[in-house]
Amino acid sequence: MGNSIGEPSVAAISAMVTPALLILASASLAASALVRMARVVDRARFLAGIVHDRTWERTGLTTAQLRTSLERHAARARYAEGSILLLYAAIVIFVLTCLSIPLDAATGRRLTWLPPALAIAGALLLLGGGALMVAESQLSGRQIADEIETVLEQLKGTLP
Repeated sequence: MGNSIGEPSVAAISAMVTPALLILASASLAASALVRMARVVDRARFLAGIVHDRTWERTGLTTAQLRTSLERHAARARYAEGSILLLYAAIVIFVLTCLSIPLDAATGRRLTWLPPALAIAGALLLLGGGALMVAESQLSGRQIADEIETVLEQLKGTLP
């Protein structure tokens, strides 16, 4: 077919698909991080209410257990917040990557370094956001395991 006028346009659009998929991946992870953050906030507010109302005896928790749980929730919130920040930044960088492809074409291929550089930066942000979510998830797992252990210990004294 040769050099038809549509071929460069199709190539540019095709090149923009990969960053678009990375935008979707980043957005999906950001949505997951937001859900996890909401759960952390809800649970921390519940525990703070127990402390505020001084009703921890009714829950079977000691003040030390409440303090540990609230400290863990604070750490989990920091991990989730950092992850959300990095994932949103990745989305912005991937959008810029999409825009840099036609910009490179419009400048006569004078910016060939820009799309890959932006894609690499976005991938690193995506990696960092994912790593923070792994850390938050591990802390969450340890926390629930400790909570289950505490409840099982309490049940030992009440079961026949």
